[in-house]
Amino acid sequence: MMKNLKWSMVISTFLLTGCWSQVEINDRAFVSTILVDKAKNGQIELTMTFPLPNRLVSSLAGGQSSSGNPYAALTYKGLNISEAFHKAQVDLPRRISFGQTKVLVIGDKMAKEGIVKILEFIIREPSLNLNMTMFVAPQKAKDILPMVPAFENSQTRILLGFAKNEIALQTTPKNFLESTHGNMIVSRLKMGKRKMLSEKGKEVVWIGTDGMALFHQYKMVGKLTSYEGRGALWLRNTFKNGLVTIKSPTDKKNISLLVRHAKTKIRPSSNDPFTFDVYVNVEDDVSESNSAIDLKKVKNLLQLQSIAQADIENRIEAAFQSTKRTGSDAFQLGEYLSWYKPKIWKSVKADWPTVYQEKVKLNIHIDLSIKRIGSEGNPFWTKELNS
Repeated sequence: MMKNLKWSMVISTFLLTGCWSQVEINDRAFVSTILVDKAKNGQIELTMTFPLPNRLVSSLAGGQSSSGNPYAALTYKGLNISEAFHKAQVDLPRRISFGQTKVLVIGDKMAKEGIVKILEFIIREPSLNLNMTMFVAPQKAKDILPMVPAFENSQTRILLGFAKNEIALQTTPKNFLESTHGNMIVSRLKMGKRKMLSEKGKEVVWIGTDGMALFHQYKMVGKLTSYEGRGALWLRNTFKNGLVTIKSPTDKKNISLLVRHAKTKIRPSSNDPFTFDVYVNVEDDVSESNSAIDLKKVKNLLQLQSIAQADIENRIEAAFQSTKRTGSDAFQLGEYLSWYKPKIWKSVKADWPTVYQEKVKLNIHIDLSIKRIGSEGNPFWTKELNS
């Protein structure tokens, strides 16, 4: 018994070795967001944002916070990202760490030139997370830095909120690396100025989402409007807790339907390998009605369901046609073909962009049902009209 105990104590000493070779957490500068822009003379402009722990802690603890923002940003240029990164490291007293990096923002010109160099850096840097959320900026990526994070403590938290709350499509470097021909779709940001009460009525920069960017061969080749972007969400099976607003068949007034459940399934057609069946199953609730239509009548509900189905189908078709014009198989239809019809895929894989533009079609099947109309079958104000 004692012999076993001694051996356990000896083994335990080996397991309790310290991290003497590692960098202490207090000696690290954690990058929260990476922003990449195209610079002059073929260079790349790298911007990194960092939270400032000394200011964050004092603010969260309720004590007297130091002046200034609780985050910082550094910008450096180089022939590639590695060179720009090492220029930044030389100027910092702490070791830069990508262990907490959550967001990657790419400038518009950089996206058009191509993101191969960005992906090259990401896959070779072991501390970078391949599941970072990606966005394309309306102009330069670093132009979004002055935005006021009114509801969060940093710009990073705002951008993550867009993806987490499914306001924007969550696309990652991993998605690009797993794609064929670099075909992908990425949410675009929009930027503007508005007066905010939280900033004492001053006009400040704010950021929102605005459609999506289409990529082919890792280059941005086109854009989807907000209307088409909603269709893209349906095709990517990521439309959740959104609104579908349609016109009433009786008086053309708006009726808003809240999507409670949505599921999209895509399969190559059994009749034509280049035609894809898209099955969308949707359950809605009536969120608001400005129409005098009687929602308790089954006939009226069926009409509303038919109108809503047509709206979704039109959005999906519009998004799909935009990808065909640019030659970007952003919805990975080629992947479905490789899974279900591998022999056919093998014969067209090398020429898939051309096949996609010339031959691929969609058969869209929408099964939408309105489950609940609310406790008031009709708008409350119609009671006064009928009394």
